[in-house]
Amino acid sequence: MEASARVSEPVSRVAGACLVGAAIAFWLAWFLMPLPGTTDTAFILEQVGASRERVFASVAAQLVSSALFVPGLLGLLAGSALRGSRGGFAAASLVGIGATGLAADAIYHLLAFEMTAPGVTREVMVPLMDRFQGADLWFVTPQLLALLGGTGWLAWAAARAGVAPWRAPRWVWLALAAVLAGAVAVRAAGLPRRVVAMTVLGLFSLALVELGAGLWRARS
Repeated sequence: MEASARVSEPVSRVAGACLVGAAIAFWLAWFLMPLPGTTDTAFILEQVGASRERVFASVAAQLVSSALFVPGLLGLLAGSALRGSRGGFAAASLVGIGATGLAADAIYHLLAFEMTAPGVTREVMVPLMDRFQGADLWFVTPQLLALLGGTGWLAWAAARAGVAPWRAPRWVWLALAAVLAGAVAVRAAGLPRRVVAMTVLGLFSLALVELGAGLWRARS
């Protein structure tokens, strides 16, 4: 038992740090984008062209976040009370699927970065970007939804197992509430969409931070 504790404690700490890092990189990636969540082709090309360095840094942060999910999730299942939990495994699997969608979405942003490079005729790129922001977006949308749903489920399972505080799933519920309240505020009061988007993404990131911090403190 003591040997198991000595092995799992470092795993839990590294995995917890990875989840916290994934959360920070996730929020930073969207903070660096001109307007998270928009699919307006003309706006995307215009804004990306005006802030190409920030967009490139956003792509790097998003790929780092996607990569950090892998050791974080493995350590959460291997080095905590969620080991052997079928619900924990299913929830972590959804988050893992979502991380692959996050990485794929980063390539969409990289494509926009390259489309606005000097010498590229923007008008020629518009039909291609229309496809990527329209029909082709459905390739990654289910994965990104899996990230949201899986994180909420995993936060609940971790809190139920005593790995994370109950604040973790509550942050996800607050993020969903902020989506609804923000949509009303944008329409009725003209609240900037970026403020709403960054608030929602920040609340979601806090749930991941709680998971990582709880895992860091966990003991076998």
